This record gives sequence, C-alpha cells and structure tokens, in this order.
Amino acid sequence: MLLAIDIGGTKLAAALVDHGVIVARRQVPMAVDAAQFAAAIDALVDGWPAPERISVATTGYVDGGKVYPVNRAIISFWNGFPLESLLRERFACPVTLFNDAQAAAWGEYCARRDMGEAAYPANLLFLTLSTGVGGGLVLDHRLRAGPHGLAGHVGHAPARLTPADGLVACGCGRLGCLEMLASGTALARQASAVFGRQLDSAGLFALAATEPRAAAILDLAALGVAEAIAGLHMSVDLDAVVIGGSVGLAPGMLPRIAKALAGLPLPCPPPLSAARLGADAGLLGAAACPV
Repeated sequence: MLLAIDIGGTKLAAALVDHGVIVARRQVPMAVDAAQFAAAIDALVDGWPAPERISVATTGYVDGGKVYPVNRAIISFWNGFPLESLLRERFACPVTLFNDAQAAAWGEYCARRDMGEAAYPANLLFLTLSTGVGGGLVLDHRLRAGPHGLAGHVGHAPARLTPADGLVACGCGRLGCLEMLASGTALARQASAVFGRQLDSAGLFALAATEPRAAAILDLAALGVAEAIAGLHMSVDLDAVVIGGSVGLAPGMLPRIAKALAGLPLPCPPPLSAARLGADAGLLGAAACPV
C-alpha cells in the first residue's frame, strides 16, 4: 500500500493508493507553519494502515530531500524544509519527493498511455493554473525534473504581457512572471483592482459571461498562457499540452487558451486538452512516478 501526499499552496491531500487506484482520500487546508504541518499529516492518516512507501507531490522545487519555494509568498516555512526526513522519521519507510506539477504531468501521461491510445504523446507539457502557475514536462516518454527540480516551472518564465493592474513583482523576486498574470491569485488581484471590490477568481469567471472588463482579464491571462506554451513548444517540440488546476479547468478557460494559441504564428501547434485526472492528478502522478 502506497501513501500519496499532494501539497499545494492552499490544500494538503493524502490518499492510499493500491495498484494505481485510490482506495481512501482525505484533504485539509494547508498548514501555516511546520508544527501545524506535522499535525495535519498525522490527522490525514489517522486510522489508515502503515504505508510501504510514500510518494509526495509538492509545490516548490525539491533538492536533496528538502523543499524550497519558487514563489516565497505561497508557503512561508517552505525554504529548505526537510520534508523527506520528517516523513521518513514519522513513517519509517522509503519516501520519494516530486514537484506537484511534474507529478501531475507524469500522471496525465500515464493516463493516456494506460488507456491504450494508439499514439499517446511522447512529449507532453502539463500546465496547472491554480493558486500559482506550475508546469511539468514528459520528454521522450520520460519525466524530466532537472538536476534541481526546476524543469517545467513555466509560471516563473517571463510573460511579455502586462496585467490589468500593471506590472507586479512576483513572490520569486522578479518582475513579469506568468504567475502574476494567470494564476488564481493574480486573477483575483486584477479583478479586485478593476472593479473596486474584493473578488476571487471564481467571482471573476462568473462576471465574465456578461461583463467585458472581466472577460478581458481572462482573455489576457489566456494569451499569456498561450505565449508560454508557444515558447516551450519552440524549445522542446511538444505533441500534447494538458491544462489542469482550478483556474485551468474553470468553465471557458481552456477554449480561451485554445483560441489564443490558434492566433499565434506557431508551426505545428500542439493539441490542448483538459486534465483527465482532475484534482487527483498530483496524487495519482506521484503514486505512478518512477522511484
């Protein structure tokens, strides 16, 4: 029995996975400090059998068993957090760590491979638009993490577009990142500035059906995502792009990205599709990732 853990900016999920099938799942809000994090892990697995192995999909990047933030504003205590050793001591079993979007990329790749598709993609980009913007790459049928776990971190590649409320410094310390344009946090910030009241990304999507200013914010974000996809495509030659995350899977967002991508002068544009594993892409991808 494998314990899969998915750590995001706002949520902490765990699942017992048996041969690729989730048999039990729990979710709580993400902890605000290290002590609360350890307590949340204990609460998530309370009453479950001891795992034989643990596989973790986590926000940030993984280096030497420790987790580091790319955007320092998302999890304040995540700078060199000894996640692997904490879990090894707690569960006394092998622990493997992956970036959450990289794990989800592998999960989506495996979903297409295992469904018996005649031409499942060898080169796949998974792009998650959620609290932040993350990405993972499968190239030549292999998950690519990079020597420091940074491969596919498209959210912190520069976007050449300026958001509705002007250029904003990213939590990574640089200006002009895609995450400051197209994440759920960025959409909420832009919507609140434009409409003069507090709005979240869900409220923005609701307004977009009838309010041109709301639609314009989403269209600009979609264009920024399309530009990022085009840049990666020209670098590594993709044959599939999968969009996930709460923003990416929100009604109308995928068609907006597809329309923006179709409008770019891009040779052999890769097909876009929605994440098949939904919110469980990170959990199932971590469980399936090669050890």
